[in-house]
Order: sequence, then C-alpha cells, then structure tokens
Amino acid sequence: MKQMLFNTDYFYEQFLDYKNNTKTDKGHPFHNLFKEEITHNIRFELEKLHMRNLDRIDIKASTGNGKIAECFWIALLDKRLTTNPNSKKTSTQKGIYIVILFAENGEDFYLTIETGTENLSLSEIKEEAHIWRKRLKPELKDHKRLEGFYIGDFYLGKSVRPRKYVASSLVYKKYNIFNFDHHSFIKDINSLNDFFYDFVYEIYLDQDFTPKEEHRNKFKRKRIIHRDVYKQLREERAKQNEETGRIAEKYVYDMEVEQLLAAGQEQLAEAVNWVAETEDGHGYDIKSYYPDGKEKLIEVKGSKLTHQDFQFFLSEQERMVAEEEKEAYVITLVESVGTQHMKIIKEIQNPLGKDNLLLKPTQYSCRIRVD
Repeated sequence: MKQMLFNTDYFYEQFLDYKNNTKTDKGHPFHNLFKEEITHNIRFELEKLHMRNLDRIDIKASTGNGKIAECFWIALLDKRLTTNPNSKKTSTQKGIYIVILFAENGEDFYLTIETGTENLSLSEIKEEAHIWRKRLKPELKDHKRLEGFYIGDFYLGKSVRPRKYVASSLVYKKYNIFNFDHHSFIKDINSLNDFFYDFVYEIYLDQDFTPKEEHRNKFKRKRIIHRDVYKQLREERAKQNEETGRIAEKYVYDMEVEQLLAAGQEQLAEAVNWVAETEDGHGYDIKSYYPDGKEKLIEVKGSKLTHQDFQFFLSEQERMVAEEEKEAYVITLVESVGTQHMKIIKEIQNPLGKDNLLLKPTQYSCRIRVD
C-alpha cells in the first residue's frame, strides 16, 4: 500500500475549522498536521527517492505569522539560495525555491518554482517573473520531467500576498486534495527539483542573463549570493558542466560514426577519435570527417536545458584553433543533454570566419611591473 502524505477528508475538515480563527493557533490539530506531520512525510518520501541536494534543503510550512494567512505554503528552501543574511535562517522572501501553495479554498494547491519577493511591488514582481517565464517556455515542450506544468497565472486568494505568490511563480502544476495521487505528487516534486538545479546552475547563477527583448525593461534585480556560497555553487556547476559535456560529447561521437557508416565510409567511421575522452587542451573534443574525407574538428557545447538563445563559452585555446582551422572547425550545440529529447540543434562551421558568433570578453590577462 502506497504511503499517503495526509488524510484528505481530515485535512479539509481541520482546515475549515482552523480558518474560522483570526489568529494562528499552535494548539489546533491542523497547525501540527500542516507544519509538522505533512512536512515530515514529504521529506521521508523524498529521501526514498534520494532527491538531489535534499540534505541542503529546509522544508518549512506556514499558515501565517500571528494572523492566519489567506494562502498557506510548504517550501523547499536550499540554505545556500534562501538564507537571510540578517537572521541566518532560510526565508521565502529571498532567492529562488520550490514551494507548494494552497489556495484559500483549502482544496486546490500548486507546485511551483518561486522567487523571493522581499521589498518588491506587485508590478516589479511581474516584470521580473516575465523575464524568467519567457526563458522557461521552451522547457515545457516535450519534456517529461515538466509534464503537466504550465507558465502563467492562477488563483490563490484576493489579497496582496497571494497575488504576489502567483506573480512570482515561474512554472506551476495544479492539484486538488480530493483526487490527486500522493505518490505521483512526490515524484513531481523530485522531477521539478531536478530541473530546478539545472536551471539554477545554468541560468540563475548567470548575473548577465537578460533575454534579447528585455532591454526595454528598466527593472532588473541583481541576484545577490554570499561569496562563499557562490563559490560552492560555482564548483557544483563546474562538476555538472563536466558531466553534461561528457554525455554530449559521447552523443556527438556516436552520431558522427553513424552518419559516416550510413554514407558507406566505414574506414572514416573507424578513424573518428573522441580525443577529449583521454586528453585535454586540443581546442576541440572530437576529430571526425566529412563523407568526402575532409577533417572535421568538433568542439561540443552541451546543456541540460532547451534554448532559444544558446549561450556558451570558448576558451582561448578553442578560439585560436577555430581561427587557425577555419572550415575544418565546427562547434556543435546539444540541448536537453541526458534526456530522451537530447539532440543536436546546430552545427556552426568556421564559427569565427562568418560572424556566426557574438564574442564577449569575460576576463582579461593583466601584468604590472613592480620596481
């Protein structure tokens, strides 16, 4: 028998009784059910799935601060992304996190990714969320881990706080306590969490991220993360990028071999060399060939996400080799790495010779003579 997170009839009965109060009541059965039992059950079920970074996550619930809130929530707060520097505690007012939002009717609830709304007006929240939502739209198409999720607004309650929660939601999925499957819901949290960290590492940590059309907007909030925490997240991102790159390279290598075999070039297919598998520093990852025998030096850039604007980095070595090899040099972009929808979305031949790339310096070599 599958474990239930809570008894739905009992939950709703106690919810209605609890809502009759004007102030939060720690002695009420619902208070303990919502803030202790359900959060404990959620963590317990997620532990069974070995959810990513669960050891770094606080699971907190709220029914209001003194006064009973119109909208209740249960949040999964990564301590590195949501800790208030003043209180040293995790908070929904800062950073980015996953949260379960319960509507005022007590029946409908939503699993969402939210951004902190501290000191922001409703219009500012909407403007910032619009940027993120626009970037996330491609992720909803054909991606099983976000199956059933949507981008847009929904209803929690009529007061300002619920409206702010809705406005700051980036993606959401709707449930009803009387007909949702508890086991599937836990799997949805796990899937969303997996996507959440891919999004954080690839997009959210990029302080320069702004979609092309958003330059008209005056509002752009800087994402402030403690230096030590940012370093830790960058290190995790580097490890993920290495894994993503390896999977993408293997995918491209296999595709090159298959294409040459399909063209009847068995000898060329056997000569394809995944050089980055054993050595680094060549300025490319795979030495392959075109069906006519010409060399094809491939630098693979992979992402776990889908893209409209694919941002990637070139090392100085890669740039120099691309400049030297010209037509033989190809940058291959792979999206949705590690998923069933992984695919090559573009091959850029001679990337520096046709104004194919918009290059932006990200660091400078400096030297000073000290007398």
